Amino acid sequence: MPLPPPLRWKNVEVIPLVHGRVAFAVAVRERMLSKRHAALAVELPPSVRAAILKGLDLLPKVHAAVYRDWTRSEFDGAPWSPEREARGHDDDVSAATGLRAWYVPIDPCDAIVEALRIARGERVPVHFVDAEVEDFAGRRFVMPDPHALLTLGVDEFWFAALPTIQREHPPTPEDHLRERHMAARLAVLAQANEQRGDVLFLCGMAHWERIRQHLVDGSGALHSGCGPAADDVGLAPVHPASLFHVLGEIPFVTWAWEQHRNSIDLARHDQILAIKELVLATRDLYRKEEGDSLEQPTPAALATLFDFLRKLVVGRNRLTPDLYSMVVAAKGVIGNDFALTLLNVAAHYPPNSLEPESGERKTPAAAPADEPYDGPAAGLLFEATGERARIGDAVARITTRAPGDWRTLKRVRLHDKPPKIDRERWRSVWNPHASCSWPPEDILIENLRAYVSNRTLSLAGIDRVRTEEFSSSLKDGLAIRETLRDLPLGKIHVKIEPRVPGKVGAVVLVFEEDDAGTRFPLRMTWMAEHQQESTLAFYATDPLADLVGPGIGRARYGGCMFLFPPIAIPDIWDDLRFEKARRPSERLLLAALFHAKDRFVAYVAAKPPRPELVATAKRLRHHIVHLPLSTFSARTLARLRRVHVLNGQVVRSWAARFIR
Repeated sequence: MPLPPPLRWKNVEVIPLVHGRVAFAVAVRERMLSKRHAALAVELPPSVRAAILKGLDLLPKVHAAVYRDWTRSEFDGAPWSPEREARGHDDDVSAATGLRAWYVPIDPCDAIVEALRIARGERVPVHFVDAEVEDFAGRRFVMPDPHALLTLGVDEFWFAALPTIQREHPPTPEDHLRERHMAARLAVLAQANEQRGDVLFLCGMAHWERIRQHLVDGSGALHSGCGPAADDVGLAPVHPASLFHVLGEIPFVTWAWEQHRNSIDLARHDQILAIKELVLATRDLYRKEEGDSLEQPTPAALATLFDFLRKLVVGRNRLTPDLYSMVVAAKGVIGNDFALTLLNVAAHYPPNSLEPESGERKTPAAAPADEPYDGPAAGLLFEATGERARIGDAVARITTRAPGDWRTLKRVRLHDKPPKIDRERWRSVWNPHASCSWPPEDILIENLRAYVSNRTLSLAGIDRVRTEEFSSSLKDGLAIRETLRDLPLGKIHVKIEPRVPGKVGAVVLVFEEDDAGTRFPLRMTWMAEHQQESTLAFYATDPLADLVGPGIGRARYGGCMFLFPPIAIPDIWDDLRFEKARRPSERLLLAALFHAKDRFVAYVAAKPPRPELVATAKRLRHHIVHLPLSTFSARTLARLRRVHVLNGQVVRSWAARFIR
């Protein structure tokens, strides 16, 4: 007689799983919808049955079934307070009084939760067969990437993972007790449903091999522990900030799965597509909120991001990216702000949002007004951070009854935007009569001015260039075109570039026109602080609209004018001699023509100046050399347009901490 398959014993059909992973939820859903089962047995204790079934009614809003001694006042006798947290006493209180809590997350991506939802719809009897173990010590798994399950299937994945399970997860005395108890319960269920059909059993990956051995040997034994009473198990909604710690998948991916299972789409849910949707949603939100940012998620940048992300995932021996890899790739390829936006979009799970439609924020300790649950934890939020949780006003150490695979928390340095209250305070103390530049940006913009000056002289003398046949000197280099033309004759031609008389006395850069005069309200003239700087006049956006630090405002140049060598001039924006200018860019050009000491004035703009301005230049004995803006790198100009306005030179001492 052939041996039964390892994932089956008599009429018990088994799916070993890892809690919280959507691949197992997909596999369980496909199995249960393709075959009718007589009963469903899950690896959870009977004491949490009522709370979990109630939590299923409240999905897609994620709750946690929490149990501890509800009869003790103030949760565990140690209420939380801001002063206590400021002193850092939460860990001390938990250690001194032994405050503990156990919870089961009602995670939509958990295979057991998915099985319970389907069993309710298909009217399949459900049995909670785990033992009531006091002081449950959950252990997370070190497992191959569960995404391979969708290609290999449940049986093949379990066979492939079995060596890792045997090597990395040796059983504990608590495991032996629970496995004997579940084996005894399964034996009874198998006998009771022998004539009705198969019993589907869902348990953790590490348990099935030993449970099957107990079933074969008949060594199962019931555990006498009673566990908490059903009335002592509470149900609390999970705080949005805690979803990263409670859910097995990224909250955005969890919401994508929830939307897929409630749709009419017959295709299999693909986690990779959900991650791509996460990046695209981040791009759309980033363009909406940071449209003026220098770091833009262009198609080329996104292609580089996905390639970098693929290499990070392969380097970590995974098939699907985790949130850490995605944030690292986003920051490295596009920038800090894009990584922050991705982090916020990844946390998007609308059912658990604390923001009601009216826009009024609910307090964390207050229950939603329409909360249908009235059990022991009604009115409390479950806020978990690692091994601690705050439930209402109390803090305790927590252990999950549904441990997933192992997670390693790593630090990524991101600079968040300052809070609105800080920006308002900085704006209120801003001194409008004190402003200066940030020296590192001065160096960059002066380099651009020097480059434009050299290029202007080259263009100004281009009509003076001539060629002649080589005699004894290469002069200013070979004339390639003429040399190739007369190559059969054996002639070589050289270039002669006579020096252009005069220098560039002023440079005008016009990035954007301001015809209405409202887009760039900041208009200033800065004197040079040393002889290596130019006298600078510019118009830009309002720095108070984008404060990045105390006394530090970020703006964008609309246009600027450089006078080099620097000279002291009146503020061009108050000078009545330039009132005939129609727009700010023309005022810059008129000021450059009036104050320039040398012959040439470089004018970098999208369009050449008006004939009236050219005539004014001739009258003042200057020559305007127009350089089209399109001949410069758009990305380089976008970076150089950014300017930080500091509220006094003293701000330079701390500006580097806030300027990115």
